[in-house]
This record gives sequence, structure tokens and C-alpha cells, in this order.
Amino acid sequence: MGQAFYVTGTGTDIGKTFFSSLFMAKYARSFKFRYWKPVQTGSSNAGDTEFIRKTTDLPDSFFLKPVYEFVTPASPHYASKQEGVVLDPKHLLNVLTKERKTNTLIEGAGGVFVPLTENYLTIRGIGESNLPVIVIGSTELGTINHTLLTLDALTSRFIPVLGFYLVGQNNPLQADNAETIQRLGGAPCLGITNFPEQKLSPEEFLVFANNHFDTNRNVIDTILNPEDEF
Repeated sequence: MGQAFYVTGTGTDIGKTFFSSLFMAKYARSFKFRYWKPVQTGSSNAGDTEFIRKTTDLPDSFFLKPVYEFVTPASPHYASKQEGVVLDPKHLLNVLTKERKTNTLIEGAGGVFVPLTENYLTIRGIGESNLPVIVIGSTELGTINHTLLTLDALTSRFIPVLGFYLVGQNNPLQADNAETIQRLGGAPCLGITNFPEQKLSPEEFLVFANNHFDTNRNVIDTILNPEDEF
């Protein structure tokens, strides 16, 4: 029996896909994890699934296709309306439920309050899916406020939060940011990884992930053993 988990962020382009790439590069083969972005917007060139496929050089069997995919680079509620597609939250939830007991990283679209439809927010879908969540925040200035707001929104709705992970440019504030969020947010910091200084080949990215991501195994051990405490 496996364990699917949901990756959300404190905002758009905060680093969810970078985190997902690192996770898949390091753990997909050894633990048979698959990557899945059920709702993809802005896919006129290449979506996040294709980006991670190219970054990690993993075969197609490690990826699930989006349930809904839109060309428009906007919130799903707007993109679906622009393209004349009905996004059905019940259908999406049914598909998510079928994958709950498989080793799957599920990446959300944007932050927790992104509307999937005119009156259905992402956070409602996360809660109804009953999936555990990892919150991705930035290493930089402002992350304390944004990450605490996201954690509060999730925990106040009794959504299980496995912890938070910070990604971004190397920043002198990042250690204090992580400690402060952990102390005030009621969720453990699972780690910090800075962006590489240059573009990496898939082989180089694998080495980077092995050396710089989840160095204490907090992420993988928490996902596979969610009842355990640090």
C-alpha cells in the first residue's frame, strides 16, 4: 500500500515544480513514486509534467496525465471558462481518490485559495481528498507571512500537514525564516534547498538532488511513516 501526498505552495511560481523535480529525481525510482498535476494551466509550450520529465529524464511510466489541461496561463476557473471546458470538482475528486493509496506526488495549481471553479476553491478539494500536504515556501523576505497564512488556512480546516519545505535563492534570512515558521506555524520544517547556480543536465540534476535535497530524509520518512514524529 502506498501513500499519495499533495504539494501546495504559498503562491504561484513559488517553487512547487522545483521541489517536485528534486523529489522525483531522488526518490521516484527507488520508491516507485509517480508525478501528477491533475489541473494544468498555461500549457501552450510545455506544462509542468513535461518540464519534470525533461529535468529528471524519467520514463513515461512515472507520470500521470493531467485530468484538466488548459492553454490559458490563468487560474483554472478562468482558463476553463475561456476555453469552454467544464471543470467538474466531483469528477476530479473521484479521480484523486483512486490514487490515494499509491505512491504519487500530486502537485496543485498555485496556492490553496486558487479557485478551480467560480465557487470551488483548491483548499476545499484538498480537504475533501483527505490527502496529507507539504507546503512549499520561498527562502526569501516575506516567506514568514505567506507560509504562516497558508499553514493556518490548512490546519484550521483540519487538513493534515506533513510539514513545509523552503526553496529559492540562497538567502541570509533562510535559516531564521525556517525556524520562525516552524516555531509559530505548528508544522515541522522538512528542509531547505537553494536553486542551482546554473542550468543542469538531467544527469547533473540527479547529482544535485541527491546532494542537496532532503539531506536528513525528513521528507521521505515523513511521507512513508506519517504517524512518526521527529
